[in-house]
Amino acid sequence: MPSSNPIAPITEKQLARLWQRRAARSQALRTESGRRVSVLYPGRPGVTAGPDFRDALLLVEGQGLVQGDVEIHLRQRDWQAHGHHRDPNYNGVALHVALQPDVEPSRTDGGAAPPVVNLRALLDDSPSSPSQDDSADQTRSRLWLMLARHGYRRPDSRERMARLLNRAGDERFLSHSRRLQMLLSAQSAAQTLWEAICEALGYRHNRHPFLRLATVAPIAALVDAAQQLPDAEREAALTVWLLRLAGFGDGGPPAPGLGPALDNREWRLFRVRPSNHPRRRVLGAARLAARFADGGLVAGLERATTTGKPALLTAALTVKADGAGKLAPIGAGRARDIAVNAVLPLLHGWRGLLGDAAGAAAMLALYRIYGPLSENEITRELAAALQEPAWGRIADNARRQQGLIHLQRLLAGASQK
Repeated sequence: MPSSNPIAPITEKQLARLWQRRAARSQALRTESGRRVSVLYPGRPGVTAGPDFRDALLLVEGQGLVQGDVEIHLRQRDWQAHGHHRDPNYNGVALHVALQPDVEPSRTDGGAAPPVVNLRALLDDSPSSPSQDDSADQTRSRLWLMLARHGYRRPDSRERMARLLNRAGDERFLSHSRRLQMLLSAQSAAQTLWEAICEALGYRHNRHPFLRLATVAPIAALVDAAQQLPDAEREAALTVWLLRLAGFGDGGPPAPGLGPALDNREWRLFRVRPSNHPRRRVLGAARLAARFADGGLVAGLERATTTGKPALLTAALTVKADGAGKLAPIGAGRARDIAVNAVLPLLHGWRGLLGDAAGAAAMLALYRIYGPLSENEITRELAAALQEPAWGRIADNARRQQGLIHLQRLLAGASQK
């Protein structure tokens, strides 16, 4: 029911600040249907047009872990008054919070109706409210009860938490390997690896168009066309071809076996940092294709694993900037992500299909010694919610970071990456 009480003397900007500072781990928040909402991470503040907070991490009673955006209004009806129901930038909103809710739901452009939470509870400074420590422990207990259904029971020491994350990280790696093995049964290892690398180059919403690019520009056709050219011209030609096929250049399909080109409107460019812009990543993909044109993508990256040292594989996937002050098309951080999430699982699955148990084991072993990947604030907040505060940072390498992501997927009930 809509509230008949007048709105407190507070601005929307102050309300957003209140959400950011007090919402985390509050036990007083409930949806309009009465479901309790625990905020593990309030989200990153928006800086331009779009939702007020991005990538919040919410534990919703009866639903589990939910990741999405949060929009804040004084009145719920402002959602429609501001035109959010016609703006696809708000399709990722997982929670609408307001001081004055209404009976009618807030509909997104995609037809979803994110739950609404009344934020009046956050205005209460009463000392009788649950302490943050108490509410954090209650949330921790609820999370572990959910994870126990998947065989991950609450650890009672830092060492056991580390072992649990190792096990979860291995399970995520092996699930990637099994998924890629299924693709290997339908297409070549080189194309499967090319698609996995391109998908990993996409950032969030751009993974799908990058995967599409890999299918309209198959690695075999790219290599065949490039090998008709002198070595010195290959990289430039591959760059032009891939940019055209991605929709960032003019002209039709440049060579047999390539195309049709994507519509550049398929790419998500809103709020994408320059280092993650798809055009820059396409440049990186073109240079990787040129780098392994002669020896082959699979063989070239397999050679980079023979020493058993992560640095060599990372270097094989890194594409440095053309000059001082420029951004690298594929920096070392992104190269590590690609190695852990795409290359090593693919090579593990490929070696397994060939009956090479020792080769598969070597890929798993290399994965296990990879250092930390790029920091992920979502997993950092989840780690804080799951662990005892005195344990400190445990997810200090790629394997354990991947373990946290695996636990997050279990809590969210999602199997996608």
